[in-house]
Amino acid sequence: MRRRGGLAVIAALALMLSGGALLAEEQGGTDAGAPAGTAKSSPRDYLKFSNSLTSDCMLHRARLRSVVNTHPDRAIRVVLVSYTGKTRSQGSSDLLLAPQGEPQPLGCNGTSGLERRWEITSARFVSADD
Repeated sequence: MRRRGGLAVIAALALMLSGGALLAEEQGGTDAGAPAGTAKSSPRDYLKFSNSLTSDCMLHRARLRSVVNTHPDRAIRVVLVSYTGKTRSQGSSDLLLAPQGEPQPLGCNGTSGLERRWEITSARFVSADD
C-alpha cells in the first residue's frame, strides 16, 4: 500500500516538473481546488489563455498568445500588462471580451530569446455596450 502512495507522489512530481501544473494555472478558468458544486463568480474564472502556431511567431520560435472570455452571457473588461523576460512593457492592454467570443490575440509569447507573458491586473463584468 505504501508503494502505491509513493508512485502517486512520483507521478504528481513528474507532472509538475513537466509544466502540466503550470499550464493548468496559466489557462485560467479552471475549478481546480474548488469544492464540488461551487459556481464560478469572479470574471477571472472565465478568462482562458491559449497558445497557437502562427507563421509570424514561428520566426521568433514562439507561439501566438490569446485570451478568450468563456462566460456564456456576460462581457468582461480586462486589463493586461505584458513582460518580456523580467522587464514590464510600457502601457497596458484594455480589452472588452464578448461572451463566448473569439480568442483575442495578444502577441508572440517569446521574442529575441526571451519569454513574453501577460498578467491580469483587473477584470470585471460589464454590459456588452460599455
